[in-house]
Amino acid sequence: MAITSEQNILKQVDGSATFQIDSTKVISSVTGPINVIRQRNEEPTSAFLSICVRPASGLPSTRESYLETKLKKIITPMINMEQYASTEIQIVVQILESGEREQFTCMELSCAVNSLYLALLNAGISLKASFLSSFCACKDGNIIVRPRMNELDFSTSHHVSVFSIVDGKSDELIYSDSLGKTTEDELFKVLDVISNDINKINESVRETILQGVVNDYIWKF
Repeated sequence: MAITSEQNILKQVDGSATFQIDSTKVISSVTGPINVIRQRNEEPTSAFLSICVRPASGLPSTRESYLETKLKKIITPMINMEQYASTEIQIVVQILESGEREQFTCMELSCAVNSLYLALLNAGISLKASFLSSFCACKDGNIIVRPRMNELDFSTSHHVSVFSIVDGKSDELIYSDSLGKTTEDELFKVLDVISNDINKINESVRETILQGVVNDYIWKF
């Protein structure tokens, strides 16, 4: 399943990136640190993180609010928030192509996490660690990595996980979410499979980051 990503897509924000796996495509933007827009959101010892998720079509619903909550839970611990005290970091995630039915969110969540990682790097936001995400589905004891829509429809469970990246390899589990009927043994196998897949995704992401550095700087010899 092809992976494509690109940084610095939008010029009116501090950082932006797209990330696509198969038929799911997401673009994220990062603005900040900036002055806190609403006084009540100002935090004296850390930044305030604002996350907005916009659907591929129609108006935002509780589904997008659900994604916003999950993204905030994942992203907040990964940013050195104390370095940006009394400021605001604004994040907007636009789903360009969903690639999954409305009752599922694993594809969009995983792609959103990966696009946000690239956008945060592009914006120069200080991170505690690199991180990436992948997802899978289970059916009749088989684990399907990065399932397509029809495979997701007939799965007994689906899972999305986020791992930190250390020395180019997946390291610590940062976040994991599962929905459906599963077992403890299957869950451990799922985490191992996703961890290995993130290593493959990281190879593509590193190329995107390298290309971004080449495009952003004028090298003088």
